[in-house]
Amino acid sequence: MTALWSPPALLSALKTTTGILTAWGIVLWLQWPDPFLAPLAVLFLQTPYLGASLRKGLMRVLGTLAGALLVLGLLAWLIQERWPLIGMLSLVLAGAIYQMRHSRYAYAWLMVAITVAIIAADAAARPELAFQLAVYRTSEAIIGILVVLVINGIFWPRSGGIAYHQTYSASLAALAEHLRATASSLIDPGRPALPRLASSLLKAPTQLREILTAAALDTGSFRRLRRTYEAQIQGLTGMLGTLAGLGENLRLAAEHERAFLSLRQRRHIAAALAALNRALAQLRSAPQAARPDRLAASLDRARRHGDALLSAPALAVHSGRESALLHAFAGQLGRLIELVDAQHQTSLAIAAGRSLPRSELPLEPQPPLSEQLRTALPNALLVAVIFWTLALTWIQFQWPPSGFLGVLMGVVLIGIETLQNAPALEPGRRIALGVALGMLVTAPVYLLLMPQLQGFAELALVLFPLYFSISYFIHALTPPNNLPFTGMGLMAIIMVSLEPQQTFDAVSYFDTGLSVLTGFAVALIFLSIAQSLPPRERLRRLTLQLLRLLQRAQTDLADLSQTDFAAQLARHELGLRESLKALDQVAPLAAKARPATGDPEQVQALTDALQRLVLTIKGLHRARAPWSGGARARILQTTLGKTLSPVILQTLEGFSLRLERPSARTSISTTTSTTTSTAALDDARRLVVAELERLDQARRSGDETPAVYTLMIAGQYIAVAHALRNLAASLEAIDWPAWRVSRF
Repeated sequence: MTALWSPPALLSALKTTTGILTAWGIVLWLQWPDPFLAPLAVLFLQTPYLGASLRKGLMRVLGTLAGALLVLGLLAWLIQERWPLIGMLSLVLAGAIYQMRHSRYAYAWLMVAITVAIIAADAAARPELAFQLAVYRTSEAIIGILVVLVINGIFWPRSGGIAYHQTYSASLAALAEHLRATASSLIDPGRPALPRLASSLLKAPTQLREILTAAALDTGSFRRLRRTYEAQIQGLTGMLGTLAGLGENLRLAAEHERAFLSLRQRRHIAAALAALNRALAQLRSAPQAARPDRLAASLDRARRHGDALLSAPALAVHSGRESALLHAFAGQLGRLIELVDAQHQTSLAIAAGRSLPRSELPLEPQPPLSEQLRTALPNALLVAVIFWTLALTWIQFQWPPSGFLGVLMGVVLIGIETLQNAPALEPGRRIALGVALGMLVTAPVYLLLMPQLQGFAELALVLFPLYFSISYFIHALTPPNNLPFTGMGLMAIIMVSLEPQQTFDAVSYFDTGLSVLTGFAVALIFLSIAQSLPPRERLRRLTLQLLRLLQRAQTDLADLSQTDFAAQLARHELGLRESLKALDQVAPLAAKARPATGDPEQVQALTDALQRLVLTIKGLHRARAPWSGGARARILQTTLGKTLSPVILQTLEGFSLRLERPSARTSISTTTSTTTSTAALDDARRLVVAELERLDQARRSGDETPAVYTLMIAGQYIAVAHALRNLAASLEAIDWPAWRVSRF
């Protein structure tokens, strides 16, 4: 549960309230008509950090100017042609919303859409004042931005990036604790079960990327070194994937019915993991304070204990299968050591304020056009339809009373939905709830208190507690819980209807409120028709989508000889990251859904199993990547990939079939699909063991280095197979037909 007391939120609320009242004072002193955009700019631009406010402010100015110029051009061209004008405005709004979904300048595109809607609707009744209204609206936005920058610069300015470093340090601490617990379990006389990676660790890369996105808006160093920070996150992901694979092979050697590790070998493995634990402790410290010699000594100690597992006396007592598994494990341990060392070099580069060499920076693939259309086009079409609906309703029936507010709020709601990119959390509904509450909360202030006030000073004293309390909860609560208060803040600014020549009219108040609510209601109706799904149905579809993505990735990356292997891997990783992010959003909602046909633990087990499967498959292909293209000829060739890749694809297809039509009528035929698909893994076991023994024999009789590398890859394949079995168990635990709920 989110703590309601937050000193940083208190400071941010003070800044926001002071800025809103200052903006009101300036625009009223300048005698601008209906000047609510300036305080609104303060409300939406205020962040805890000066840099973030500056960048958002710049995007707001650029978007407002672009939108104003665009709409003025359209008005000058088509002012006498009503329907072509409405059609062109719809296309402009759709284009802006489409660009929001995949552009780095999403906030600027949002302001383009909002500015076009405001000026076009404002000028509809007064076309001769279109240019003057555009100047007013643009000037209001600039006033709001300047107020935010001055307030943030005077009142305890802060820089961002702290949250990123804290989260990254916490992830390394959790990783070190996992290594310590694994080492302890290996040598504990009671033989406790080896621990699995914690859920918090599985989600750490996604959380770090979200924080990095915010920090890059705020701090120049994060913006300049964004790709180096991305390399750091990918390094953490690589460590988690390798550690997941290493853990599965360790379970085979230590806990399986054919376990073979001796006490001496367990001690060597525990000592290697303990040395890595110390290396991660060095990595967690400030890079300037960390002693490279100590970290290097810890990594060398881990390597020595890994090599001790492969000494001739230690291998003499093992079969070919056992020897191959030991080499696979040792190869994964060596890969983990390399990743920790590379992570240290990345941390040193960040501490020195320099970028990694270009060759070491991660690729930045763009999603294919088909994916962009799938994710961005629905909201773009929705905003065009909503604009047409509200404009026609206003023209034909003079409803809502304040037509431009209705049109504006319809566009705002779709813009918020697109900007948040979290349909499962239904941000539009939360904002609309806050709008309705804000209309009720503001009514007594406007109708009872404000008519009795004399001068702006008394007005500010009355509005201060209203704005401060709303702003506090906006900053104290985390998204999406703070969105209703954002809606309340929106209405607390619009509904007070401050003007240079102030009048108070109850009819006008409720006309304004009904206009805003109408715009939100129309947008929510169309959103419900287009996107509304119960949380558990959304979870089923996301799980199916993730499985299909894994199938495509496994198919496209099967051929190691392709020259664009790294680019293809980066593109598939991008798609998997987006799917996992959506899964994290919807899983808590699905766990709380009613009726309670399954325990929340089942949903958690499913998401953890999916995270582990993605990690192990990423670990597999990242381990293969250095040997793609022409380098493939330098390693020991094996049929293991040709044997297991079709089995992995068959298993994923079996899971997908179970999820595609989980109706009660077909449940009998699909209940065994996951069992059937995992049976393919059992059938391949004999071939895998034979190939492992062949590889070990090749290692004994030839050059050991390429053979050990191939064995390490074999270990990653085995880890993927175990991750698939874990996912099968979590899929079987859920009664999918019982989750089906009628959409309407």
